[in-house]
Amino acid sequence: MLNNGAYVFGHDEKLVVASPRTIRGGTVTKHLAYLYQLPPTPYEEAWQLQQTIHSERVDDKTNDTLLLLEHLPTYTVGRRVKDALRLINEDARIKHSIPIYQTERGGLITYHGPGQLVGYPILKLKTYCRGPKTYMHLLEEVLIRLLHDFGLQAHRRDHCIGVWIADRKIAALGVHVSRGVTMHGFALNVMNDLQAYDWIIPCGIEGCKVTTMAKELGRDVRLPSVSDRLCAIFAETFGVLFQQERSKDVLWKHSNQVHLGLKKQPHPTAQAP
Repeated sequence: MLNNGAYVFGHDEKLVVASPRTIRGGTVTKHLAYLYQLPPTPYEEAWQLQQTIHSERVDDKTNDTLLLLEHLPTYTVGRRVKDALRLINEDARIKHSIPIYQTERGGLITYHGPGQLVGYPILKLKTYCRGPKTYMHLLEEVLIRLLHDFGLQAHRRDHCIGVWIADRKIAALGVHVSRGVTMHGFALNVMNDLQAYDWIIPCGIEGCKVTTMAKELGRDVRLPSVSDRLCAIFAETFGVLFQQERSKDVLWKHSNQVHLGLKKQPHPTAQAP
């Protein structure tokens, strides 16, 4: 513990700092969680890793975990696959060779690509809140506070999950909770190319404008600095102590993973499993 009461825990001299979280005048016991800040990762590999860690967390074989990474260009759709696939320009998707994956998360369709910070918290939900609705608000709070620290005034909208700057969406959220453990999470546009959004109706919102931190600030934004600041705010908001894990260890640590195989959807007529 530092002199200011902040907690520090890490590997390889890379530290994540968070102030003690207090409720009703008392200090909440912090929970140890693993943090992986991964290199750019194909969507299917990250999805399989989530599945493995989720299964281990359900069985109490690992701690709560936060994965932070970038994806290669990818579209994903949620459980309402028939509705979501009507929201994409399939000719443009095929022309630009952008794969599309059907997932078990909520929400409709969104895009992931380089320069976007994606976060996958894999947590025992009841440890932190009463249910999915409160959990989504906590994730929004983390992103709103993060953007505020970079000088951007962001907000949430009633009945429309996500984070906005004025009428421009800057972060999308979609989660899945199974056997009390979360997976999937959020995608924050830091300095990614927005062209791929032109070929979808983001999140199913007609006329939805999309923006990035770099566009709003009028300058480049280093994704590692955003990632590090997000870790600190997430730790403070959820009351966790992050143990920084080496990215090269993640597959070794979960080497018994079962590759469940995410269903790729190349055609708009594809059916949900």
